[in-house]
Amino acid sequence: MRSFTFRHRKKDSKDAVDLDGASLARTVSPGSDRLSRESIVVDDGSDTKGSLGLTLLYAPSEPRYDFVFVHGLGGGSRKTWSKTASASHYWPREWIPKDPAFKDVRVHSFGYDSDFVKGNDSCLNIHQIGKSLLGELSTSPHLGDSNTALVLIGHSMGGLVIKKAYMLAHQESKSLAERVRAIYFLGTPHRGSDSAKLLENILQVASSTPVFVVDLVRGSGALQSINDEFRQYSADVELWSFYETQKLRAGGLSTLIVDPESATLGYREERQMPMNADHRSICKFDDTSDQNYIIIRNALASTTKKIASTGKACA
Repeated sequence: MRSFTFRHRKKDSKDAVDLDGASLARTVSPGSDRLSRESIVVDDGSDTKGSLGLTLLYAPSEPRYDFVFVHGLGGGSRKTWSKTASASHYWPREWIPKDPAFKDVRVHSFGYDSDFVKGNDSCLNIHQIGKSLLGELSTSPHLGDSNTALVLIGHSMGGLVIKKAYMLAHQESKSLAERVRAIYFLGTPHRGSDSAKLLENILQVASSTPVFVVDLVRGSGALQSINDEFRQYSADVELWSFYETQKLRAGGLSTLIVDPESATLGYREERQMPMNADHRSICKFDDTSDQNYIIIRNALASTTKKIASTGKACA
């Protein structure tokens, strides 16, 4: 494992890097100190990062499917999925419900404290965040009272959180695990990141280093354990891996944050999709005609159609 020197850097550093839509600068987001109960979101424009915990974004009268969006390192439950701060760009809430292909889809977001630049001395790791996701899914009044099919969508580290939650579900909540029909990985570093410059920037800017950042180093024991175990449970789940083909250029950095080798599982049943995007733009789009959005939208539509054809999704 690479070694890094831990140094403090001023918040206005010219070398700051933007990852998952979050700048390496000390910022405090509205609502970041509270856990939200699952509820309908009323957007007043003040919380552009998004709520913590499981949040219901949209519910049709008779849902047959549940989409759950999980952000990654330095992101937020709204910010990660929004091209701008405008509510109209929050596509899981604004675009999915208006699409006839998803008329039976209930939509949720899951947020957790993934900041690494505000003195975050959290001892949370990927295992614990995954456990939190599983706990909220298991106790949600919306999910617990139905037998809908679950489709989990994760960006970057969010994909690792989903993998861990899914594996824990097989051990702790078998009925919930069996409802997970598809998992979407967008720029997920299954084998970690080789971007030493990126990780060094994170470690230098942060006054303390959350455990989940260390977990992301290529070859880490945490990632190896997750990958080894996930293979045992993945046979019955539709897997989609979308990977970036453009370098992220910010703060003097120009690199693929997650290369194709790390962003794909290499399973026979896995569907791999290259995207004309960098690590940030792989999950946020200009509008519904954006080609990258169309790729993901069509994949999701094919998933719900496949689930419907098996007759295993019901309200």
